[in-house]
Amino acid sequence: MSHAIPARRGRPWLPLGAAVTAAALWWASPAAGWGASHTDAASAAVVDTGGATLSHRGAGTTGALGVTFGFEDRTIKGGPYDNQGNQIYNLPMYDAAKSSAADFWLSSVEQLVAAGVDYVAVDTRGYLPGSAVPNQGGDPRALTDLVAAISKAGAAGKLKIAAFDDIPASMTDKKNQVKHHSGGYAPPFDMGDTTGAGEGGYQYLWDNDLKAFYQAVPDSMLYKVNGQPLVYLWSDNSFAFSNQGNGNSARLLTYVRGQAQAQFKENPYFVVDQSWVKNDPAVSSVANGQDGWFGVPSPTYTNMTLNGTTTGATVPSFHFVNGSSNMVIDPAHGQTFVNDLVNTVGKNDALTLVEGFTDWPENAALWRTENAPYATTQRDYPGQDINILRRYSRTPFPATSTVQAETADSVGDSTPANTLGVYRDDALDVQTTGDTGGGWNVGAIATGEWEQWNEVPMQGTQNLKVRVASPLTGAQVRFVGTAWPDRR
Repeated sequence: MSHAIPARRGRPWLPLGAAVTAAALWWASPAAGWGASHTDAASAAVVDTGGATLSHRGAGTTGALGVTFGFEDRTIKGGPYDNQGNQIYNLPMYDAAKSSAADFWLSSVEQLVAAGVDYVAVDTRGYLPGSAVPNQGGDPRALTDLVAAISKAGAAGKLKIAAFDDIPASMTDKKNQVKHHSGGYAPPFDMGDTTGAGEGGYQYLWDNDLKAFYQAVPDSMLYKVNGQPLVYLWSDNSFAFSNQGNGNSARLLTYVRGQAQAQFKENPYFVVDQSWVKNDPAVSSVANGQDGWFGVPSPTYTNMTLNGTTTGATVPSFHFVNGSSNMVIDPAHGQTFVNDLVNTVGKNDALTLVEGFTDWPENAALWRTENAPYATTQRDYPGQDINILRRYSRTPFPATSTVQAETADSVGDSTPANTLGVYRDDALDVQTTGDTGGGWNVGAIATGEWEQWNEVPMQGTQNLKVRVASPLTGAQVRFVGTAWPDRR
């Protein structure tokens, strides 16, 4: 019979070294007799005797890696997860519906840090003047919650924030809501109208969007390229815009840059969608870079150069099938994503942007998926895309790494459900914790229960540490590591 251990673990940590293995934790009662005490196990040397290493960023590639991040109301609140009848596959492990918005951001920061990305490019979509916060999805005023979560997690030195401005939404849709009380992309936004007297107005991009972004995100948390805060601008094509040429789009960027410098002493580093340069060649003298995004079903990655800087863009997968729409990029068990990063990060692009950390409506989400079969998630295991990101980040083999107990890819638990009721919906018993940094812990632990992570960056000699609390003397934790073959 197993001996129940009514322990509560407060934010267990596993600071690890560097390469890739599978790792598991097992729990034992004092009577289980695994031999070594906790102190002995922590001080013993563990040597990697070999094994295949998964593909990763080469030592000579130095470009930065970032991800887009949509923060629509439904994403923060945990659903409903539906998009025009399109099948939704990669639903999140983290059950946002059972927690607060602040906890959503805290969970997101943990995952972004685990992925090793240099920056998170938040999808800003402006706000309606006079509206409460937040105002629909993408309200930049709501980013104070992200800033607070980064600070609470102690991640201010690891994760920075850029803007990914969805300009059809922030400019055309907001203009039509204000001017015509309709929203949408008709009539289009007139790039030649500077004041808003007609169908344009610079205020939609600056006053009601990027200005609020700079008010919400402190200078110390901005991701900068050559000292300039990074700002991506989405397509200005004619489905949503008119009169882009003759220097009109270039003048808009010049205005926004001038306002940012005058009001915040920030000089934006503009990376524009290629449409900006095509529609107004004068943009090439104002923007710092351009990207070609990706195609569905191909190309799944692009590399574009402007002013001597090459920028990459890619996506791990895509699936939107509804009526006559049949847009699919097969993740191919992670191989599509690996190939995309080899051809962007691996080509030493100065910046590589990946769509999209929370993009569940189009099945492009990079977050940890629910613990379910591939047919349900289109991921081999929950943390697959996070691990691929980390392997192609600037630190594929971090000197130290923190693994939170609630994030395991698979679990063996003696109870049929999460009896403590938060974070995830499988059998792992997770609860909130009130210690430093906040977050969650795994509790109600019984002998023989286990948690497994499919990839943990370790090689050579490791120093494993665990943060654990138990009312029982002699309770034990066992670490098991297995060389993980390169299946990609």
